Amino acid sequence: MKRTEKASSMEAETRKHQSKNVDEHIFHETSRGRMPSSGMDEGAAKAEMAEGEMSPNEPEERMVERLVEVKIPANRNALFALNMASAFDIAGFQVDTSFEPVPSTPSPDQKALFASSEEQIFTILVKIKESEIPALESNPKVIRSWKNVEIEPFALSDPIQESFVSPSMGGGSCPIGICDCESWNPKGDIEDVAKYLGVDKIWSAGLKGDGIVVGVVDGGITAEGRPTNEEDTSNPSWQNKLIPRVIGGWPADSWGTTGVKWGWHGNMCSTDVLGMAPQAKIYDIRISDGSFISNALSGFQWAINQHHSDGTPQILTCSFGIYQKNWDEEYASNPDHPFTRKVLEAIDEGIIVLFAAGNCGSTCPDGRCGSDVGPGKSIWGANGHKKVITVGAVNKNEQFVGYSSQGPSSLDQNKPDFCSITHFKGFNACDNGTSAATPVAAGIVALLKQSNASLKQDQAKSALLDTAKNIGPVGWNPHSGAGIIQAKAAYDKLNGVSSSAIWSNWENLGGSCTEGVAASSWGADRLDCFVVGNDRALWHKWWNGSTWSDWESLGGKLYSAPTAISWGLNRIDVFSIGGERAMWHKWFGKTA
Repeated sequence: MKRTEKASSMEAETRKHQSKNVDEHIFHETSRGRMPSSGMDEGAAKAEMAEGEMSPNEPEERMVERLVEVKIPANRNALFALNMASAFDIAGFQVDTSFEPVPSTPSPDQKALFASSEEQIFTILVKIKESEIPALESNPKVIRSWKNVEIEPFALSDPIQESFVSPSMGGGSCPIGICDCESWNPKGDIEDVAKYLGVDKIWSAGLKGDGIVVGVVDGGITAEGRPTNEEDTSNPSWQNKLIPRVIGGWPADSWGTTGVKWGWHGNMCSTDVLGMAPQAKIYDIRISDGSFISNALSGFQWAINQHHSDGTPQILTCSFGIYQKNWDEEYASNPDHPFTRKVLEAIDEGIIVLFAAGNCGSTCPDGRCGSDVGPGKSIWGANGHKKVITVGAVNKNEQFVGYSSQGPSSLDQNKPDFCSITHFKGFNACDNGTSAATPVAAGIVALLKQSNASLKQDQAKSALLDTAKNIGPVGWNPHSGAGIIQAKAAYDKLNGVSSSAIWSNWENLGGSCTEGVAASSWGADRLDCFVVGNDRALWHKWWNGSTWSDWESLGGKLYSAPTAISWGLNRIDVFSIGGERAMWHKWFGKTA
């Protein structure tokens, strides 16, 4: 069912079954902590008030929005769900008939129950007094209800004002080398980013995203060929920029017309996708009309329906989320939340889904993060689910971005997966945040998808993980994940292209060295290294084909770098200048 086609008739039908006890104006006013004016004469109201009724001077109980999962017969539709819920006998209860019920897959705990029953789950949106939530959840037709949490884009707002931060600075020091906190300062433009990542080499192979549609789940896009909302054009910050290659979206009647509510964040994200995949097309999936998780749930359902219909969008890029766990602890940490389950449903449908890690890294976090910053306290909800692709941020100069959220996430130990590029001139003077890094990665996935039409989520993630360039400790780490994505290397891996030999990253072998280094090999899978330590002794470390040994002291009092040579199996000779300025010799080998 499409909301725009059926919402009007659905609402008309539902009104026959629903009495609205709370005026829309009252809900919005009280939800912000203000009592609305009733227009009623106060004296008359007191005279007419029956015994036991609320005094007009007492605050009216706050109404809240809740997502409610309800059970209905398998042969019934969304309208039935609305009508059934409208009949619930709960004081002050309203069903939001403008929200089209969303079909939901059972959680893992529910699958067995629903597999053997003739029921299905729909998620509806309601308004209810907080005190009545237990009554709602006690209804046998209600599975449970969830807070309709507000979500925000991962655009920078009031970061800690640092420029470059090193590990030695203490406090919020950088976990990897020198951190870039200059969210306002571009390190090149989007063309430079494409060259750095090897995207231009994929273009040379004739792949620029043709046939691929990327859904930008965000704050809306002002698209070429669509009427632009006056609220956008009259805004002092309006850049008078329209985005090309936008071919559809949700809501169906107004896609491509506005982006102002999230500061044209959707324009930035779509520009960054097209910067990597210039021939791809874009769906504008606008979730900023209210900016609640219910909008994201509906937007994902639209994408799933669309993909089921014609195979597009093949990719969804999502640069939004929550900044603090206490915004909604259930969404933050519960993998059974209806939106998180909907994200997994999209992946199961065959859509590749990428989420931004967030902007709450410990070095220079966004001001909205509060105390939820750094490892284990900065990647929440669906953004950090094991199955999604979670994207952190570095700049083109391979500097970790100090606000990039750090793992583990609330739902998986190994997050983020890797980093993409931010801090470059794109739609804005400086596209920033993990918000920019994620659509860059999505554009690269579009190229990979074009080269391999059957590409699925796990394959795309594995190719990017396995070919990432490490910038932190060897292997995965909770800051930069597997490292910086390398588009051409991932493309080669997926398509069986033989790559020429390349240099590895530097690997720290430890020690405290004064002079050196000498190295020799006396056989296959054997490497021996020698240095002079700070005690002037000869120190030895060897590789046996799978692991490095610990350092071993061979003694001596040496004053020059050693030299080593092997002239046969199990034989090494080492030479250095030692006491009396003489040449000293030490050898290893089998004795007779």
